[in-house]
Amino acid sequence: MDRNTIIGVILIALVLIGFSIINKPNPTTSQPSVATERVVEEATSEHVPSVNASATTESDPTSMFASVQDAKEEKVYLKNSKVELVFSTRGGALEQAQLTQYEAQEEKPLVLFTKDDAFFNIPLRTVSGKVVDTKELNFTPVQLSDTTLIMRLAVDSLAHLDFRYTLHKDDYRLGFAIEGENLERLFPSNLRFLDLEMGQKLRRQEKSWKNENQYSAIYYKLLSDDVDHLSDKSEVLEDVKERLHWIAFKDKYFATVWIADRDNAFEATQMKQKTLTQDGDYTKECTITTSVPFSNRDGVTAGFTLYMGPLEHYALKAYDEGVAKEERMNLEHLVYVGGSVFRWINVTLIMPLVNFLAKYISNWGIIILLLTLIIKTVLFPLTFKSYVSQAKMRVLKPQVQAINEKYAGNDQQMMMKRSQETMSLYRAAGASPMSGCLPMLLQMPFLISLYMFFPTVIALRGESFLWAEDLSTYDAVLTWSFDIPILSGLMGNHLSLFCLLWAVTNILYSQYTMGQNAVGDNQQMKMMKWMPYIMSIMFFFMFNSNSSGLCYYYFVSTLITIIQFVASRLMINEDKVLAKLEENKKKPRKKSGFMARLEEAQRLQQQQMRAQQKKK
Repeated sequence: MDRNTIIGVILIALVLIGFSIINKPNPTTSQPSVATERVVEEATSEHVPSVNASATTESDPTSMFASVQDAKEEKVYLKNSKVELVFSTRGGALEQAQLTQYEAQEEKPLVLFTKDDAFFNIPLRTVSGKVVDTKELNFTPVQLSDTTLIMRLAVDSLAHLDFRYTLHKDDYRLGFAIEGENLERLFPSNLRFLDLEMGQKLRRQEKSWKNENQYSAIYYKLLSDDVDHLSDKSEVLEDVKERLHWIAFKDKYFATVWIADRDNAFEATQMKQKTLTQDGDYTKECTITTSVPFSNRDGVTAGFTLYMGPLEHYALKAYDEGVAKEERMNLEHLVYVGGSVFRWINVTLIMPLVNFLAKYISNWGIIILLLTLIIKTVLFPLTFKSYVSQAKMRVLKPQVQAINEKYAGNDQQMMMKRSQETMSLYRAAGASPMSGCLPMLLQMPFLISLYMFFPTVIALRGESFLWAEDLSTYDAVLTWSFDIPILSGLMGNHLSLFCLLWAVTNILYSQYTMGQNAVGDNQQMKMMKWMPYIMSIMFFFMFNSNSSGLCYYYFVSTLITIIQFVASRLMINEDKVLAKLEENKKKPRKKSGFMARLEEAQRLQQQQMRAQQKKK
């Protein structure tokens, strides 16, 4: 190493040493890079002490809060025609929300949450590097009117942190803003974000825990994307890196939604959701940790809106009227009515039709009946095509039976012969066992859409019809207090009458229609004969705890289907159908792609059978 290199190394070392000495932190003013300590000190007074400015700059701001941590808690109230809200000076946060126009079970007031169910906290990272929780501090209400409340946390005589609440008139929305003055005395100069901690246990509001829990979850909307929700696992933890527009604690018909202004969207959000036991008063426990942009400069505000109310599609959608597409909240997606095509059917067709009927009819039993009649009438052309196909199969049934007798036996070769001859008969006559299925399959999207529609439409809640006291839940005509092994997990401890009527009617209808059609001796066709019975029993267990409005719809729909089927038997002249099929036999017919593939598969199977027999 030469002299110049040595001198250079010495100079670099001296510069580094000098820089470290000059920038050595002062023990009285240094701030740790990571703050983890939460300060909980014993209070000595109920009021915030007056502290002069010079003393504050040299002391720990958290010591100013010590005198309010055990101060006497007071309640403050805001209300309008829709909600009654209770705030606590302890933490300065909203601790209870009650909806005045709705009732919970047994005609009790519908309370979304109380201080035992929900919490809100801001861990304040102070200039000293310590952390103090707002939920442990006492705020002072410095402004209160019919619509506005300001909860103030005084740091000293010059600085304070405010929670400003503004209740919208005749609305379920509450404005919430975090703001302050001279906050550089509280927060470090490099403050860029505020951490928020919130949580809520979802109270059981409906009769069926199982059905309500199915629709209860944390929902959230990405700032410029779709609405999503946590899965229905017993416990789930999810980290969302993207910025969020809103986060909702949602049960079946109601929700508490934290909506951030676009300038301070939620960031680095962690969500935790846990399913609670069925014998309790809650369905799920939800907790959120997130952060929002914030600084200690005067005039900086973090603004939010809390929606605490019912999940009614059009009312939620109205909040986006006149709003640019990229800024819309899309709160109506909290009403889950299916995805893709099912949601389109419900939102575009079913909901407008139901709303039109509701303008003139107040009884929801009649509305569902008329809705069913309209849907069945619109779909009847497809239904009639399936009935014509069934008629073709019926008139060919004697010929199918003749084939079965000609190739009697259960060995594989005879079964193959029967299948080939039967398919040749159908092809020559222009009939197909599958042709009646397609029209029915085209109706399936409507059946599935309505399955998703009825359990989530809040308009059914509390509406009675016949023996059903509430069409939004099950109509129990028989209940028991003991557990039946296996069955209790499937159907609960009750028997829903509309569900039972639908299941019995569907089984009788299936038994009658299957007896009218040619089934054949094919083992697969015999299995298909039993499918309607198996499906009816399965759906009975699925629907027994579901909305009685849904079961009533399916029951009425099945009755109308029976009427349509009987009418079609009168409308379709089976002698003419048979004559047409016999005429078709005389015409050369081109094989369809499906039939060609089927015959080729049968030919290959026969070759394999002959090859196996030769080996023997």
